[in-house]
Amino acid sequence: MAETEEVRDMKGLKSAEEASGIRDLKDAEEVRGAEEVRAAQEASMEKAKKKETQKKKKRLIGSFPAKVAAFFLLAISGFVAAGSAICGAIAAEEGIYDGSTPNEVFLELGRRQIQIAAYHMKEAFRIGTEEVMIREYFKSTNCDVDILYPALADRDGFKGLIWGTYDGSYETDMQIDLCLSYAEGETQEDTVWIGGTPVSAGEPLLYRIYVNPEFPQNDELRPLYKAVCFLYRYREGFFPAAIVSCFAALLCFIFLMRSAGHSNDERERTEEAFRGIPLDILAAVFLTGLVFLAYLFLAAADTLYEWYMMLGVLLLSAGAAAGAVWATGFFYETARQIKQRKWWRHTLVYILTRAVFRIARWIVRGIAALLRGIPLVPITLLVYLGLCLGELFDIRFFMRPRGEIGVALWLMERMLLFPVVMYAALTCRRLLKASEALAEGRQDYAVDTSKMFGVFKKHGENLNSIGQGIRKAVDERMKSEHLKTELITNVSHDIKTPLTSIINYSELIGEEKTENEKITEYAQVLLRQSGRLKKLLEDLVEASKATTGSLEVNLVPCEVGVILSQAVGEYQQKLEEKELELITAQPQEPIRIMADGRHLWRVFDNLLNNICKYAQEKSRVYLNVEQTDREVRVIFRNMSKYPLNVPPEELGERFVRGDRSRHMEGNGLGLSIAGSLMELQNGKMEILTDGDLFKVTLCFKKLQA
Repeated sequence: MAETEEVRDMKGLKSAEEASGIRDLKDAEEVRGAEEVRAAQEASMEKAKKKETQKKKKRLIGSFPAKVAAFFLLAISGFVAAGSAICGAIAAEEGIYDGSTPNEVFLELGRRQIQIAAYHMKEAFRIGTEEVMIREYFKSTNCDVDILYPALADRDGFKGLIWGTYDGSYETDMQIDLCLSYAEGETQEDTVWIGGTPVSAGEPLLYRIYVNPEFPQNDELRPLYKAVCFLYRYREGFFPAAIVSCFAALLCFIFLMRSAGHSNDERERTEEAFRGIPLDILAAVFLTGLVFLAYLFLAAADTLYEWYMMLGVLLLSAGAAAGAVWATGFFYETARQIKQRKWWRHTLVYILTRAVFRIARWIVRGIAALLRGIPLVPITLLVYLGLCLGELFDIRFFMRPRGEIGVALWLMERMLLFPVVMYAALTCRRLLKASEALAEGRQDYAVDTSKMFGVFKKHGENLNSIGQGIRKAVDERMKSEHLKTELITNVSHDIKTPLTSIINYSELIGEEKTENEKITEYAQVLLRQSGRLKKLLEDLVEASKATTGSLEVNLVPCEVGVILSQAVGEYQQKLEEKELELITAQPQEPIRIMADGRHLWRVFDNLLNNICKYAQEKSRVYLNVEQTDREVRVIFRNMSKYPLNVPPEELGERFVRGDRSRHMEGNGLGLSIAGSLMELQNGKMEILTDGDLFKVTLCFKKLQA
């Protein structure tokens, strides 16, 4: 429709002989428009492809199953790394890498458990246990013990063996000799009979302990020997496994830190940090859990050689894996909150600090409000007297003897200082009144500097100079605005006379009966374009008057809902022609404001006309009336037909249009006039754009019932 009108306008401006050239120009414009549409489609496809590529890149780091898998792999890697490192450390400490045999390592690691057999036999003979029961006990273990009496050795070929359970049924190189004796008072009698041989207190006995290499019995020595064999068999793979597992755990940690705050779910991605646990509380929980895990880790490390070795290794590895997952979870949540920004606003420290500052600010405001009710001079006098009393109290009660002289000198000093303080207070009050007058716009106010001295007088003269400068600038601005208004009015008046003639003669030409249809068409173009020019002149004059405040304003109580409904009724047909669905929402009770009905109607008229021109066809238009305790807001919202590439603050200026290509009708004065009329009615107009959304909010002070 817009291109057809422009072609007609061009036909009206050129002669009939150039009609073929105009058609060629129209074809060129259509080709150019098709190329622009094609370029826009290609740009849109490229943008969608780029967005899809970025989405694919973020698909892995935003996948929840991938994060769960990373935590699981981190736990496994930490477990393997800790277990391999601990096994490698034990193997290195026990000399496995130095060439020691498994039996030698076993004897070193299990020395305590093996020696327990000798202590058990010694205790059994001390309390008089039958030899049969002692032999039955050793049948359930993998150890045998022979007792040698060194004092009887080498007599008639006797080796000193007085009793034992080793029968030579197996050969072993795993044996330990332990020298023990009965202390005095340890037994009820002076001697202990072992195999028919009396042993006196203090006599050393050699307990030779043999370990069965087959380990037929399931005692504590069997799993220990299996653990030693495991360490010996896989000694070459412990440290490489630990390094590879640490590297895998590091990769999982880096992935989790990178994926923190990312999610393929848009709702989860926009979740703000304050919905999680506050960071300082999270840090406290983390440190508490870390201390607990460290305590368990150290306890397991202390009992590593006392329990089953592999069980100790498993416990230490599980503790290390739990610590890694615990620390990674803390750093993951920390990274997520930091990436979402404003994380500090939900920390407990921030909340408490903000509460303290609010209380302090409330107290300061209360004191300031109390003091604002008192004039400056009494406040100065009260502060001065308060300081004097405080100093007098210090002098009277904390000075050494002969403080009366100090009090007298202090009184003289304060009496001399009192006039100076009062002069400063009175001068400051005058300067404060002058600054308040300038702030209120009273440029003719002048400060009396005849009784001022020093910087006070200079400051007063500066305030007087500021007032004169403001008055001069305001006068020049008013003169400039008056000249512009007068120029616009005069030029508009001079243009109206020939324009009226053009309109009248165009109507007459259109009414003439002629066989040439082109003449009638050209007359219609002239009539339409002259009408648009007339409307532009009227809007320009009205905009100038509204800006300078030359319009008469009569503020009376008005029901904003009624005026808005009337304006909507006037535009109902235009909205239906544009296939715009109008949705209105306003309170049922009447809402009254102070406004000029004529100017308020013009504001609604301009905004609805703007919607009819620039709103996207087959879309919705929302008109809402909202109220608070002190304010009434009328909100217009629609989707723009053209891209809104103009800042909202510029849309309210003169001759600025959201349609930069200017395909549609309009002169860019509608919003400017509406904004000026709102200011004349003590209201405010706010313009907001978000993509293709165009929103205008009219704010009025609510008229209290």
